[in-house]
Amino acid sequence: MYPVLLDLGFYQLRSYGLFVAVAILTATWFSTREARRKGLVPSVVTESAWFIVGTGLVGARLYYVAFNQPAYYLAHPFEILAVWQGGLSVHGALLGGLFAGVWHIRRRGLPFWRFAGLAAPGLILGQTVGQIACILNGDSYGKPTTLPWAITFTDPQAMAPLGVPLHPVQIYELLAYLAVFLVVWRVSRHAEHDSTVILTYAVGYGIARFAMEFFRGDPPVLAGIIVPQALSVILVATALGTWWLQQIGLLHGRVPTSGSSRRRAG
Repeated sequence: MYPVLLDLGFYQLRSYGLFVAVAILTATWFSTREARRKGLVPSVVTESAWFIVGTGLVGARLYYVAFNQPAYYLAHPFEILAVWQGGLSVHGALLGGLFAGVWHIRRRGLPFWRFAGLAAPGLILGQTVGQIACILNGDSYGKPTTLPWAITFTDPQAMAPLGVPLHPVQIYELLAYLAVFLVVWRVSRHAEHDSTVILTYAVGYGIARFAMEFFRGDPPVLAGIIVPQALSVILVATALGTWWLQQIGLLHGRVPTSGSSRRRAG
């Protein structure tokens, strides 16, 4: 594909860095749109986004370094900073962004479920756009296959094996995440509680990512366990457990959506 979109000799415009930036901007834009729809000031999203995104990027890179090529990065520590070349993990971004987000949201005095609910559709939309970065860069490549829709990388700067027909797992993920986005967006417009939106995202993304790992050619493995699949199982189980605890009244924080509030008020 096209890891480098523009090469001026002294400067390279890399597709991975460009489309990760586009994904972040897309997620932020859609979240501000949701904030406005739910009666919140859009600046609540933009002010929080840079802090959460920054911490998420750190988590994404550290996760990738720890589980993919730790020996290489120990020998080349300055390469850890070269995120524009590829090597960011969504699971790491979610973990980093979650911890930073909870701290920041509480510090601002914002309801967690409401903020998470309005951010969920934009988050999965951003992940969908972000798959374009992986397609162009050969990042998170698939297993070898003889299927007619296989993709073959030939650019020496691509991260995938060269000259080998591979499952286009990046395209599989893009389509899977797009489907999850459509479900989450629909739920966000009709759910009685904001918590339902973020929990729907967690279940949808967790299932999609678990399935995609069967096609991945370079999944991080620890003690014989495919790490993203294990984390996806934990994510889905946690979301379903949270929903169940809310249903039986052992967990509070179910903030009504602005839409449901208007219906009751009317």
